[in-house]
Amino acid sequence: MNRTQASPTIDRMLDWSISHPIPPVGRIALATLAVAGSAAIRVLLITNLLPWLIFMPVVLLIGLMLGRAVGLYAVVLSAAFAAETIAVPGSAYWLTGPQWGASLLFIAIASIQVFLASELRASLLRARLLLKEREEMNQQLVQKEEQAHLLNQELGHRLKNLLTIVQAVAGQTLRQSSDLASAGEALTFRLAAIGRATDVLTASSWDAAGIEQLARSSLDIHDAAANRFRLSGPPLRFNPQIALALALAFHELSTNAVKYGALSTGEGHVELDWSIGPGANGTEARWQLRWKEVGGPPVRQPDRRGFGSLMIERLLRSYLNGSASISYEPDGL
Repeated sequence: MNRTQASPTIDRMLDWSISHPIPPVGRIALATLAVAGSAAIRVLLITNLLPWLIFMPVVLLIGLMLGRAVGLYAVVLSAAFAAETIAVPGSAYWLTGPQWGASLLFIAIASIQVFLASELRASLLRARLLLKEREEMNQQLVQKEEQAHLLNQELGHRLKNLLTIVQAVAGQTLRQSSDLASAGEALTFRLAAIGRATDVLTASSWDAAGIEQLARSSLDIHDAAANRFRLSGPPLRFNPQIALALALAFHELSTNAVKYGALSTGEGHVELDWSIGPGANGTEARWQLRWKEVGGPPVRQPDRRGFGSLMIERLLRSYLNGSASISYEPDGL
């Protein structure tokens, strides 16, 4: 496509004048020097014929490079210098009538030039601002596309992990249940526990979930026993995989406590506490979680291991890279 080529020199000068704004005093000084220099050339090298002609390109460039106000100042100053070079000595009005008419005509034409030049300058400035905004918008669009791509990848990864947990829970529930009705009921409650954990994670944009929030979301569903859970420990946050595993563990433990453990009586309660202490080698910090049931009926070792104990030992051991154990003490789990 053919394009009209502008003067590279004018382009560079105009670009520089926009990129390097000059204070008002400096602009007026530059305009004064330019007009004075043109007047000197007029006096030394040019005849009295058309004395205003040399000032026309000067005021045009001043209006283009320095703006409208300074350009109009240059027009008036140029008219004064030109008039001084053609003034009639002893004239009552400094200039003759035709000279005054020509001077006023010069001021009018030069002012129009300055107005058009300043509008061109303003248009270029607006175009540069629009171009800058466009570049910023394009950059933001690219960033948003990259973020969306990363978000889709992360969402796919999290969904895959969530489905893996759901698959494991569903498979283990079906294997441990004696009939489909009990399996369906147990699976419904366990999936609801996963759902509550995802609510906690969603509130933090699936970044991490606080352990106390996870515990509350799993324990508060037992309305009658909600005030019989005693939680204590420092604020800790876990990634989504560990958060889902903990939510399932809290659900299984609280359900068992309500049905058979400390919360099945009127006086029992559950102590849930966690802490960070030294590991076995004394240097690496270890996280410890304790679920203790107090005031419930006597506890005995079950004849077979159920879903809850298997899930707690396997899931937590896998995701936390640690160990999990269940102790059936006579005074409580």
